Amino acid sequence: MLTSMTTADIKKILLTTDLSDEALKAYPFVRSLARAYGAKIYVLTCIDTSIQLGIGGSMEMPVMYVPETIAAIKERTIAELKEHLRTHFPEESPDYLVREGAMPVHHIITDFIKESGVDVVVIASHGRSGIRRALMGSVAEHVLRASPKPVLVVPVRGE
Repeated sequence: MLTSMTTADIKKILLTTDLSDEALKAYPFVRSLARAYGAKIYVLTCIDTSIQLGIGGSMEMPVMYVPETIAAIKERTIAELKEHLRTHFPEESPDYLVREGAMPVHHIITDFIKESGVDVVVIASHGRSGIRRALMGSVAEHVLRASPKPVLVVPVRGE
């Protein structure tokens, strides 16, 4: 039985994004939460630098990233992210971070959640199903299961 109500103290909101059009669906929720709680927005995008066996790679010829390539990808991603934030968050001035790792993206995100002190996470779900979900997985689902903080998953399908 609920005997008393408390309110959430939200000071730091983490938005994870892959800079896709689908990810844009989560942005209004982030802005609304930030305004309602007077919270700071942090934006995280990730680069998976693990050996790629899918497009462009195979077991016989995996695609491996060399440090110079990773640095170039990160530099380009930071530039894209800065422009993206100027366009979609012109009033909020969120802090941003690009993290890379030789691990699945959901591990990069959950590691950041655990070390950053954010209070809530907002992530768009691309809504993949069938073979695409089996092959690519669901980053949102993995983050939801592993996060020690509340996660708001914004579906992008069903409009």
